[in-house]
Amino acid sequence: MLMAYNEQRQIFLPYQYSREALQRYRRQMKFYCPQCQQPVQLKIGKYNIPHFAHIANNSCVQLFAEGESKLHLQGKVQLFEWLRKLGHTVKLEPYLQKLSQRPDMLLIKEQKQIAIEFQCSAISHEKWQLRTSGYENNSIQPLWLFQTPQRQPTQGIQKISISPIMQKMIIATARGLAYLVTYDANTSRFIYWTNLLHVHGHTFIGKVQELTIHKQQFPFYEPKSISKEEFHLYWQHYKKHCKQFVYQRLLHSKNGVQDSFLRSCYELRFALTALPDYVGVPVKDAEAIPMFSIEWQTILHYFCRRLQLVPHELNDGNIRLFLIQQNVEITNQTVQAIKNYGMVLAKSYKGNDCFPDICEQVYAHLFAIATIY
Repeated sequence: MLMAYNEQRQIFLPYQYSREALQRYRRQMKFYCPQCQQPVQLKIGKYNIPHFAHIANNSCVQLFAEGESKLHLQGKVQLFEWLRKLGHTVKLEPYLQKLSQRPDMLLIKEQKQIAIEFQCSAISHEKWQLRTSGYENNSIQPLWLFQTPQRQPTQGIQKISISPIMQKMIIATARGLAYLVTYDANTSRFIYWTNLLHVHGHTFIGKVQELTIHKQQFPFYEPKSISKEEFHLYWQHYKKHCKQFVYQRLLHSKNGVQDSFLRSCYELRFALTALPDYVGVPVKDAEAIPMFSIEWQTILHYFCRRLQLVPHELNDGNIRLFLIQQNVEITNQTVQAIKNYGMVLAKSYKGNDCFPDICEQVYAHLFAIATIY
């Protein structure tokens, strides 16, 4: 922990002093846990940020993150000082007795309380949910800020892998741009993963940008939409994943003619080495369908052919039947994903299976609504 009380019941923050001064204070002063009031040890060391630790077997240990990493301690100090310099009212490691929880920071802004958790280590969904619910049930807004993964790619448009727990931190701007903010305590920079486009599973395509802590505001700056030219790079990355999916399916499918995707390709006379651009199209809400887009869209076209319809002509009953046949849960989001796909095709269609501006229509569908700059 980064703070304790001294003998005069004053808050003592060791990171604010030199190591020489701390060695002197350690000989002259006693320090106490602000929660259990028991004596704590001041740890200085050569490499870690100076901090306090409970004496072994102390019953208070469960409510403090004992053994915190240097990165976690460092990040908390950086973020705490950054918020103070911005003029915000913020507390470091406050104990919330009603919740029996201790956020890394508690910010009070316009009569609202925001619990800020800087997360450097892995956390289970259950623990995350428990802490988040505890805050929300007591009218405290939780803000989880994850340490940027150390294998974070360089800036620019690229493939990004986002873990399931970090996907829960994805937010959207008022105009629907999905993005995620992480913080790198090693470099004192906020890393933005912006204009996120879900591909499949943990894989996204996004634009990586960074902002030094000294240039960041709170609430955080929101990202701008990518341009039409930048979306062409998204399209190339996405289509590359489509080709990889088909190649892997050919190598590993054990169902032969019973494979719905391969069967649909055969019936539609789609060449597996060059599938048409209008299958494998990213659309809004598609993440609700647990199949890669090129798979469910190809099967959907075969489904439509048997009904002698095109995708944008499907009614709700047709869509629900298709989802049932594919063992996909019927939800508003899965139904809307298929409607979105039909809408994009309808706006691009020029006759005879010709979709010359499909890429531009997808850009307009996903991002153009946010182009206000």
